[in-house]
Amino acid sequence: MLKKTNQNNANISGSKNKIIGGDDNSQTNNYLGSNGKLSSLFEKLKGSVDNSEEIEKISDNLKRYTTRRDTIGLEQKLINADKSYLYEDFAWLKQEFHKKLVYYQNYEPAQEIFAFILAIVLEKYINLIKPMLREGIPEREILATISNDVVKPILDLIESEGCDDIIGLSSTEIQGMFHYLTGNCHINWEV
Repeated sequence: MLKKTNQNNANISGSKNKIIGGDDNSQTNNYLGSNGKLSSLFEKLKGSVDNSEEIEKISDNLKRYTTRRDTIGLEQKLINADKSYLYEDFAWLKQEFHKKLVYYQNYEPAQEIFAFILAIVLEKYINLIKPMLREGIPEREILATISNDVVKPILDLIESEGCDDIIGLSSTEIQGMFHYLTGNCHINWEV
């Protein structure tokens, strides 16, 4: 026979905790991972999409990455760097990210997610890739660095924060962000 327990005046700290007693068939959700910036933005986005909350303006944070800084696009930059053979793959990756950007452009949390990740990609370019280009490091090493030190850490960050990534960001879109920034003249392939 089960012993009856009184839960009156119980004090439980933390977020999203619930005490269930009696015939309450409520569900308790346990959330793993930290509540970092990305996790809270993905949660906010999910609420916006579920409630069809859209906005009309593009956030200033995202505008800084979507506004072209000059007229030289991805293809010409690769030609100038003698890497035109990379254009087909890079253009496809760029387009895959652009599709997600356009699809979620009217949701403020999505804009902030994209701006947050684009800022990381640009910072990694400035501090890792650009010096490698300047030093003439072989292309294979540069592409491996983009994969290992740009794409993978961002995907790991999304996973470590326990994000409910309803956008469905993968390595394809993260690499696409790199080439999207190239096309908008934030990143160059020749220094």
